[in-house]
Amino acid sequence: MTLSDRILADNESILSEMLTHRFVEDICADRLPRDVFHRYVAYEGAFVETAIAIFAFAVARAPDMESRRWLIGVLDALANAQIPYFEERYRKLSIDPHADLPPDAAAFDRGMHALASDGSFVDILTVMFAAEWMYWTWSQRAIACPLSDPDVKAWVELHVEDGFAAQAMWLKQAIDRYGTDADALRLSTVFQKVTELEIRFHHAPYADVDMRGKLA
Repeated sequence: MTLSDRILADNESILSEMLTHRFVEDICADRLPRDVFHRYVAYEGAFVETAIAIFAFAVARAPDMESRRWLIGVLDALANAQIPYFEERYRKLSIDPHADLPPDAAAFDRGMHALASDGSFVDILTVMFAAEWMYWTWSQRAIACPLSDPDVKAWVELHVEDGFAAQAMWLKQAIDRYGTDADALRLSTVFQKVTELEIRFHHAPYADVDMRGKLA
């Protein structure tokens, strides 16, 4: 079993919890409230800037030019493709990108940055592998579902396209290439921490909905 597969096996339970999160199930059932999706887009767009910092840490700590070239390409895509994508969504959906993040979304942002800033090169790979493998996995399921909201459908499509799949697979293979058996326990713990943060992050857009339900 490869190192990345061991990490996935060690985290099968918590990854399953994320893959069947309310957010994912609502998308697959075509019932995601629009206000929940709009808040989610705002929180996710805010994280892209943190992702740029995370991948910059990876570039600085990469052991060879081959991996640096790939990671610089990732940075270019984040800055020149993903940031404009979110800017366009903010305009289209009338989302305020400067609104304060709720606690769970802010904790995700801070937690991901801390794991990367304090980690080794392979730790940083694992941070983003946990996030991107999860998105790629549930999006493959969701794309087969009837998605009536074009904005939700576009978001899912973004995470099953060839470029995103290639990036998720590169991270998996890079962990196997640059990690060692001695790293296994630490990297599994990193994966677990990221997935815990992701679960909290995906709770965040529902806070207002749940509060309204309690007050009704």
